[in-house]
Amino acid sequence: MPKHIQYVTVFFLATLLWSCEGNRTAENTEEITVDTTEQDTAQVVRSGRTVDDRLESLRGWMNEKVEQGDSSIQREWPDVKDDFRRRTAEIDQNLDSLSVESKAEYARLKQRYERWENRQERRQDTPLDVQELQQWQEQLLREFEDVDSISPQNVREAYLTFMGVVRAKRQNWTQNDWDYVDHVYGLLNQRRRQIEGEMSNSDKLKVRALQAEYLSLEGAADAKSLMQNMRN
Repeated sequence: MPKHIQYVTVFFLATLLWSCEGNRTAENTEEITVDTTEQDTAQVVRSGRTVDDRLESLRGWMNEKVEQGDSSIQREWPDVKDDFRRRTAEIDQNLDSLSVESKAEYARLKQRYERWENRQERRQDTPLDVQELQQWQEQLLREFEDVDSISPQNVREAYLTFMGVVRAKRQNWTQNDWDYVDHVYGLLNQRRRQIEGEMSNSDKLKVRALQAEYLSLEGAADAKSLMQNMRN
């Protein structure tokens, strides 16, 4: 056979083999891509949201419920508990998808809810005394004790006044005292929601910072009370 024909034959065979191998690779890759896409799509269809979305939703839900007044929460209490358990069950199904930081936040949210649930059920078993509640409201809010009169212009000062008393006196408060304090805090939050649209951005940011500080101090007090109860 002439040499130029041999070269053409070898080139043709080599090209054919490369083409077949390439097709096999492309076909394998296509199968993997389709499977992965179908799984991802199915997961999105089933859940509609990622686990991080659900964690963010739980955070917002917690903030909303904690800020509601006692009477409002008591009316919907069974639904609140069911809603929390449904939300956490959805997150638990994909817990491994969360980052280390998100898992830590999720644990804190669950602890916060547990403390809040215990307080709500304790209040339902032993309602707050109206006269004592009025005394606490005067002590914590001083010139802002008439919560309905708090305006967008002075709501920041109302929170500062409240937190000033909390910082100064919290060390001597009992668990029962914290129930009254938390009720007043809820009233203050209810008023803030009513006038939030008229507040300045700087006041909103300051109030959020004060709310975060309160929740931190309240959580520390609950943990301290729990430790004391365990020792006893």
